Amino acid sequence: MRDMMGIIMADNKDLRLNELTDFRSVQALPFGGRYRLIDFILSNMVNSGMVNVGIATNINYSSLMDHVGSGAPWDLNRKIYGLFMLPPHVRGIGGNVSQDSIDQLYGVLTFLRRSRQEYVLLASGRTICNMTFDEALEKHIENDADITVIYHDKKEKDEQLSHGNVYEIDENGKVTGIEVQPRYPKTTLEGMGMFIIGRLKLIELIEDAYSRGSHDFVRDILISAVQNLKVSGYEYKGFVGIIDSVASYYENNMKLLEKEVRDEIFGAENRIYTKVKDQVPTQYKESSSVSDSLIADGCVIEGKVENSIIFRGVYIAKGATVKNCIVMQNTVIEEDCEIENIIIDKECTLRESKRLIGQPNYPVILPKRTLL
Repeated sequence: MRDMMGIIMADNKDLRLNELTDFRSVQALPFGGRYRLIDFILSNMVNSGMVNVGIATNINYSSLMDHVGSGAPWDLNRKIYGLFMLPPHVRGIGGNVSQDSIDQLYGVLTFLRRSRQEYVLLASGRTICNMTFDEALEKHIENDADITVIYHDKKEKDEQLSHGNVYEIDENGKVTGIEVQPRYPKTTLEGMGMFIIGRLKLIELIEDAYSRGSHDFVRDILISAVQNLKVSGYEYKGFVGIIDSVASYYENNMKLLEKEVRDEIFGAENRIYTKVKDQVPTQYKESSSVSDSLIADGCVIEGKVENSIIFRGVYIAKGATVKNCIVMQNTVIEEDCEIENIIIDKECTLRESKRLIGQPNYPVILPKRTLL
């Protein structure tokens, strides 16, 4: 797909991830034992044949830069095009970095002008799915649309619909209405944070919106476009997980323990790529007991692990019990600890005999490098 480029919007605006994004962008958030959230959209773009991808950064993006590097794991370390980290745009006399999406897009105008692809895929980079965009682009061209929004049908109304964008779409696939974080959503058609738009049209819309002092792409460009331009919808019918809160992060990690979900995301023909660590295999000692869990490489398991996601390099000592937990990289859980419904960030240490119990719908978070 050499006729479409990608722009990933890396920002933390309107999220409810608490300590998990205090020092990192949400796109750099570890997920599923060995991945980061950005791996999914990057892999989807590459699997669609895109060779020109820019990441519009905002704040706390050093860990994101460290993870993606030159783009080699996604075959984007190229002489022509490739992967580009685009620094944040500074707005105003005070020199503050704005977290608004139009400011981010205004900051990448030079990148857009220098590119030669006809179409752009804008994506938030916090959606879990395994899809390609060939069919969506074909529909965009077939409908002669100015903008195509990619969405999925949640079938039932739930709390998460109130955190994002909800679309009203008629029988011809035309978007007739948009609700942003609605308290009482009218439909179950949830936006996936992905939009296809012509490159020149996007440049025009950004320049116009910025000159008017507008800030938000959806509120100030997309909602207006429904009235003035042709906005179409494309429905994706596979598994979708959108990360915008602690609850959705915990829930979507735990969904990977379901074989059907795991097979759709990781067992498909198109692979999900990530930064390779080349660590040794995990050791399971005689005292260990593991069930219904995903455990990455480089771990040492001596205790009991049940229904949990364990990242690389974790040590769980003899007598320790880990249940319904997400335990991130290089964490140490010492003897006779008992933890349940906990999200433990990287490089934490739980000393001997600690007991932490959270709730499934409200898991406790231990921030990075906590010593307890």
